[in-house]
Amino acid sequence: MRRTTTSLLALVLTSGLLVTGCSASTLDGSSMQDEITAQLAEQVGGTWTVVCPGAEPIKTGGTFTCTATDSSGVAQTVNVTQTDDQGNITWEIPSTNLDTAILESGVTDELAKQVGGTWTVVCPKDIAIEKDGNFTCDATSADGQSETVNVTQSDDQGNVTWELAS
Repeated sequence: MRRTTTSLLALVLTSGLLVTGCSASTLDGSSMQDEITAQLAEQVGGTWTVVCPGAEPIKTGGTFTCTATDSSGVAQTVNVTQTDDQGNITWEIPSTNLDTAILESGVTDELAKQVGGTWTVVCPKDIAIEKDGNFTCDATSADGQSETVNVTQSDDQGNVTWELAS
């Protein structure tokens, strides 16, 4: 049996510190929206609309959410954290699905090392992150050998273990 552990968070976007426009006591929601929109377009591409609260009180460690919607209408929650009392924030879109492309690549590389040959691995798409969740992927070697890869999610952070079924 071959087994490995990998972290597979799908889409976790984060910004570094972002100084937003602020008055003496509140963050400027409009500036945050513009900055997060620009950073999403840069990091992910596409057209985004971001809606943040109008005026959040400035508070080190304060948290709130914005909503980012892509051009197809899919909305994502944006978690925002204030890093200081000067209007600096970080933001992220938490992942809800595994990035199966990373899993496919990792299993492909490991099979080549452990078994030899060239492999293609295909996993289901849109796998929700779920502790103890299980699914299978199909692995096929260049010479036609087929294997089933059993995958188990070890936590709710996108970490998985896998092994060949045979």
